[in-house]
Amino acid sequence: MQILLVGKASSITTTIQTMLQSVEDWSVRFYSDLNNLSKSKELQADFDLLVANIEDFDETSTKAVSQICKQFPDTPLLAIHSYLNKTLIKPMIIAGATGYIQNNVSENKLIEAAQKIASGTKCIIAEST
Repeated sequence: MQILLVGKASSITTTIQTMLQSVEDWSVRFYSDLNNLSKSKELQADFDLLVANIEDFDETSTKAVSQICKQFPDTPLLAIHSYLNKTLIKPMIIAGATGYIQNNVSENKLIEAAQKIASGTKCIIAEST
C-alpha cells in the first residue's frame, strides 16, 4: 500500500510513520508543507491512503482536511487529532475525511483503521489506548 503521511516532524507524526512502516509491503512518504501541497511536483504519485496529523497545522481541523481532500479527491483520508468528542470529529468527516483516529491510538488500531479506510470503509476510533 502506498501511503502519504501529511504532518510536521512532531513526535506523534514520527511515531505514526514508524507504526505504518512496520507493515510489510507498505510504503510511507512523508510531506510536511500543507500550504504547498497542491504545488508539490513530488506528490504526483498515486496513493492508496492519506494519513494526516491534523493537530500539526495552524489551520482549523476542517480547513486542513478540506485542503488535503481538494488535492487528492479520490484518495481516502485518515485524519488524526486529539479529539474525543464526536461533535468535534464530525466536521472533519463532513469536510472529506474518510475516517478518524485519536492521536494516542495503539499500533494495532492504527493499522486496522488504515486497512479499513484504504478499502473504502469509514472508521472512527475515538478512545484512549
